[in-house]
Amino acid sequence: MFSWLKPAILLAVALLALATCGGSATSPSPVCNITISPLTADFAATGGSGSVTVNAPAGCSWNATAGASWITISGGASASGPGSVAYSLSPNTGTDQRSAPLTIAGQTLTVRQQGRTTATCSYTLSHDRQDFGPGSGSGSFIVSTAADCSWSATSDSPWLVITSGGHGDGNATVEYTVSANLEIPARNAMITVAERTFEVRQAGDISRCEYSLTPVTFNVCMPNGTVQAALTTQASCPWTATTDASWIALPGSGSGSGSAVISMTYPVNYDAPRESIVMVRWPTPTAGQNIRVAQAGCTYGVSRTDFTFASGGGSGTFDVLQQSIPTECGGATQDQCIWTAQSSVPWIVIASSMPRAGDNPVAFTVAPNDAAQPRTGQITVRDKTVTIMQAGR
Repeated sequence: MFSWLKPAILLAVALLALATCGGSATSPSPVCNITISPLTADFAATGGSGSVTVNAPAGCSWNATAGASWITISGGASASGPGSVAYSLSPNTGTDQRSAPLTIAGQTLTVRQQGRTTATCSYTLSHDRQDFGPGSGSGSFIVSTAADCSWSATSDSPWLVITSGGHGDGNATVEYTVSANLEIPARNAMITVAERTFEVRQAGDISRCEYSLTPVTFNVCMPNGTVQAALTTQASCPWTATTDASWIALPGSGSGSGSAVISMTYPVNYDAPRESIVMVRWPTPTAGQNIRVAQAGCTYGVSRTDFTFASGGGSGTFDVLQQSIPTECGGATQDQCIWTAQSSVPWIVIASSMPRAGDNPVAFTVAPNDAAQPRTGQITVRDKTVTIMQAGR
């Protein structure tokens, strides 16, 4: 039965074999199984750049597209076979996190970016310090930052009170008041805005300072020395000390605050007695107090005020008499005034040793005058002058 089918089948197989052997072969199309790595990427609010590796068989074409305007493809937007895609992110100026896809050949890289926080905001203040006197007062400063940056202002002291602008977003003004400082010391406090600080400094009420100075009179003798006066006042109370006398020096600083010892030094004085003041001043209605320094001195006399010599020269003597003022500075023997006799010309020579103390004579010599004209010279002892006249040949 169906014996006629067998020849037909054999014929079909023969024809198929003939067609295969006699025709040309065609290559199959590649299978494009494309993968990417990584599949997610996270970035900070400041932005950044990244890359994606594309694993694709040779001959498989692909392209990349960004799903948001804040993602920019900077390299490898399209290619064939294996490759990579470079991209960058612009900063996120918002405070919310955002995400968008980067699609490559149907594969998705999810790009996530953080929102801006306080740490990424930048703040500036119009000025960073204000000074006040001891009375109450008020002030303000401007906070500058991006519109979406939040901030708050806090004071670290109860006498510095924020009255307006305690918190805000973006630019704003902070207003504050300062209560009166009823204490003598100065004080300071801070207003903090984000990472910035605003300093308020307030002077103390120095009208409350009380001063005393003792002693205020010094009587000293002729030798050099130092005297001291004690100034007593509160710790933060200022004062100054000055003198108009060149012979009084104030070692160290001539100003300060709080209690102190005011030292005054002076050199020897064997001339006329002298007196001056040291002016100690403080900023109160009483203005200050003067310290009187009186230094003893000496008066002098000579037994002769003039001599006359012939042209041949010669020698002479005169007595110097001295007295301290006050007399108690002269000691028991009244010989504490020290003096020196000096010649004004080389032809008059002082023969006595110098310097001398107390009452003593002065011996001198006069050289011959070989000139026809007479000549005159002087011997001085402190404020006294002895005139020497000599005839010519």
